[in-house]
Amino acid sequence: MEKNKLEKRIILGIVFIILFSLSIVLIVKNISYNTSKINIDKILLEIKENNKDLELVEENKIDNITNLVYKDNNIYKSIIIDIKTGEEIDFNDLIKDDKRDEFLLKEEELLNLKYPLFISKSIKENKNNKGYKVYYMKDNLVTVYYYNYIFPNNYKNNISLIINYNEIKDMLEFKPKLDKDYQNESGYNWDKNKKSIAITFDDGPSSKYNSLILKSLDENKAHATFFMVGYMMDNCQVCVKDTYLSGNEIGSHTYNHINISNNSKDNVNNDINKINDLYYSITNDYIKIIRPPYGSYNQNNLDNINMPFILWDLDTEDWRYRNKEHIVNYIKENIKDGSIILMHELYDASYQALEEILPWLYQNDYQVMSVSELANIKGISLSKGKAYRDFK
Repeated sequence: MEKNKLEKRIILGIVFIILFSLSIVLIVKNISYNTSKINIDKILLEIKENNKDLELVEENKIDNITNLVYKDNNIYKSIIIDIKTGEEIDFNDLIKDDKRDEFLLKEEELLNLKYPLFISKSIKENKNNKGYKVYYMKDNLVTVYYYNYIFPNNYKNNISLIINYNEIKDMLEFKPKLDKDYQNESGYNWDKNKKSIAITFDDGPSSKYNSLILKSLDENKAHATFFMVGYMMDNCQVCVKDTYLSGNEIGSHTYNHINISNNSKDNVNNDINKINDLYYSITNDYIKIIRPPYGSYNQNNLDNINMPFILWDLDTEDWRYRNKEHIVNYIKENIKDGSIILMHELYDASYQALEEILPWLYQNDYQVMSVSELANIKGISLSKGKAYRDFK
């Protein structure tokens, strides 16, 4: 009996010790938690005090991260704090160690989608080693601002990039909010408030220059309209397909490059039907605009041809001079918002001029697009039976 009482006392003692120990642990944890919370609050207050001369734009909390974003003379300053440790960290610390190269490739991919190659390449190379990035974190995305990078021709416009967390979710050390739907930024999201012009190429496609021109347009976030000749299309059907799939525009320049103003109605209709049939066989689509060869047409043509006529207001005469400097200087001296530029697809000087003028146009805030895109952004509906020289 005495033995049983003793065992019960021992058991009760052990239980008491265990419960007492657990209560001590909970108290210590609570004290530690409160101390940590107080320290984080203190750290944030100190940061705000140290930056009180700057504009606090936003304070975002994402998972275990707090991002304080300040603005100083239109330049953002971002301070990222790890709530668990109270330490200031860099955005790169939030990328998994084995995913950092993958993140840089994704950033480069998205930069190339939004900006011309000369911009994304300059950021990647960072030739002066003074360029730096500021990461502005939000619930569902991070915006990257690029400062002090050197761009060709002293380009000074602000450069930034939105990266939705969906694009990098598997690379992150934290758990972000993910959007069901989102759209990446693109250099082809035209802004109706910016200056806009159309570049057009006649007499192609050229098996030698077509792919080079398409590549140059793509690298500079530009589109163009190619007024193709039917027999040239037949000789390079892959050129037609590549141009069509690239997002650029193809218009008719008749099948045989005929002067429609001094040909019979039947001859003109047969010629145009022939190029239309060929185009449909290649693209499964229809030609929607026409440029009359030599710019020659009459009222009968306007009445009989079921397409808008597209002319031009700037003629580079590249076919005559075949000189890169002449073409570039002519465009620089005469370009205006709403202009349609005439070039040809057949000459090396025209391609070389395009390589030089596209970055210049971008740096001077011109959007370079197809004729139909230009008409659309200017609020003009292209109508059959009408001729257009520009969209000013």
